[in-house]
Amino acid sequence: MNLSLRRCVVVFAVVLALVVGSSAAFASSLTIMQTEEPRSLDPSNHSATYTASVLHSMYENLTALDEEYEIVPGLATDWEQSEDGMKWTFYLRSGVAFHDGTPFDADAVKTAVDRMIDPDKGLVVYGRLGPVIEEVEVVDDLTVVFHLQDPYPAFTRLMAIGQAAIVSPSVIDDVASEPVGTGPYKFVEYVSGERVVMERNENYWGEVPEVEQLVWRWSPEDSVLVMALQTGEVDVVTPLPPAHVSVLEQYQGVEVIETPGARAFWVALNTTKEPLDDVRVRQALNYATDRQGLIDSILWGSGTVANSPVSPGNFGYDETLEAYPHDPERARELLAEAGYEDGFSIAIAVQEAEAQYVEALQGMWREVGVDVIVDQMEGGIWSDAVFAPKEENEVQASFASWSSATLDADMMLTPLFATDSFPPASANLGFYSNERVDELLQKAAFETDPEAREAMYIEAQGIIHEEAAHITLWYGNNIVGLQDNIEGIWTLAGGMLVVRNPRIVE
Repeated sequence: MNLSLRRCVVVFAVVLALVVGSSAAFASSLTIMQTEEPRSLDPSNHSATYTASVLHSMYENLTALDEEYEIVPGLATDWEQSEDGMKWTFYLRSGVAFHDGTPFDADAVKTAVDRMIDPDKGLVVYGRLGPVIEEVEVVDDLTVVFHLQDPYPAFTRLMAIGQAAIVSPSVIDDVASEPVGTGPYKFVEYVSGERVVMERNENYWGEVPEVEQLVWRWSPEDSVLVMALQTGEVDVVTPLPPAHVSVLEQYQGVEVIETPGARAFWVALNTTKEPLDDVRVRQALNYATDRQGLIDSILWGSGTVANSPVSPGNFGYDETLEAYPHDPERARELLAEAGYEDGFSIAIAVQEAEAQYVEALQGMWREVGVDVIVDQMEGGIWSDAVFAPKEENEVQASFASWSSATLDADMMLTPLFATDSFPPASANLGFYSNERVDELLQKAAFETDPEAREAMYIEAQGIIHEEAAHITLWYGNNIVGLQDNIEGIWTLAGGMLVVRNPRIVE
């Protein structure tokens, strides 16, 4: 063989090796595209579904929920409740280490939870755990006791929410920029506006994932999401725009999974600002809203009319509560009674990916003389605006959604309607306050009799419904689009994507 031919063979071999190598690398990487960028890499300082999807691959909790929504062991292998309900003892999993090598033990749990329940930290999770946990006690390396302020029957479910994930004590004050957990994937990089990259945790205590790398991307544009899935640029898209479901279901190589969801969609009305401080105005806007029309036209049927801020499947949901009917005439009557027979203007803050829903409301409310200004914002700007403290908050109304990771009314009502949940502490975006509702929610959270507890939640829903703190809209289905060779991915009822051990079938 002459020198030139030998060089050609060598070059061909190198090129072939690069092609094979890059193909193998691609095969071991999974790209997921969502509608919004993560709002934080700190699991305890956000309340966003799609942020939770990203972080769930890196962090873990003492308890977890399986696909049937049953509580299963997580970083704790077992637990027990004291007879008086005031103490919960958790027995921790041995041989677990955080991604940075720091041992997982009772001291790490105490450090993480003490941070969560410290009011001075100002974390979102404080509103959930602060009123429940009095103190965390270390018994030995693998035993920790939670002393509660009052009996809390849903405590194991509370400890499964993403905000209660255990972070490494080594980064306890820097976790937002240095995310370190114990999960099956560990952090590599976050390029703001572009991507989050993770690699599998080779030292994971459980089953080490088959896929080596996860890449999370985002776009608020429906066309970008759909095209990226069709071309194979991404492997998974969530949520898939409902208008494209029928087409993608026929698209070769793509699978569409649609399941009933537990997310309630609504418009929060700032009850402290005119004219929304008048209950007649808030009720009028509810009557002006054609919920079924929204579902049929915008969601292409992928949803159910919401009668309550609590969604079906949650403990305490009141199925007898009647949704506001679409009654423009009644809406006009109420507006006239309130002194707004000539209508008024209202700005609704909405994230870019959801602007079409507010645009639909714009047309409906125009019929009763209300001029809607669609205040479309990038996700981070929207979050800063709607979660601003009361004295600084300029938002009249905001379009949003909510679900409970525990499938319990406490997690759907308390964050949204308790006075203590005013932003930035939690998600009472309308600054709604009612003493009786506060009393009911406080008592129900710690009530051990299920029937009494359910009755309190039903009463609270009735008051909230009558006072029209929200424009409750619909319960949305979860729609995920993925390449048909992807397995091992599923969604919780609230819409969070679970990506812990995905598989690419060759």
